[in-house]
Amino acid sequence: MDKIEFVAFCESQLKRVFNLTKQGKPDTKQKHRVEGVLLAGEMLGVIDRLESSELMEKAHLEVFGETLAARTERKQAHAKLKALSPDDYFDIPAIERRK
Repeated sequence: MDKIEFVAFCESQLKRVFNLTKQGKPDTKQKHRVEGVLLAGEMLGVIDRLESSELMEKAHLEVFGETLAARTERKQAHAKLKALSPDDYFDIPAIERRK
């Protein structure tokens, strides 16, 4: 397997993990496997940390339509709102809270 095939494999696996999460069926076992494959690629010198991060960011953007940082920030804001004002939190449509 060359670098191009490795990157394509990793990207497809990341998209699979993200799609399952988006569907509300996260597979933590698969997530950890993909993380292990990415780490192995880094350790073997096939890809570096930056390429690994870019792969993850690209796949996340394709599946969720937002960056990892933006999604994390939005989820944290929802959690904070839920803790401070549950009524305001539940005023947000469920479809929006679920994303």
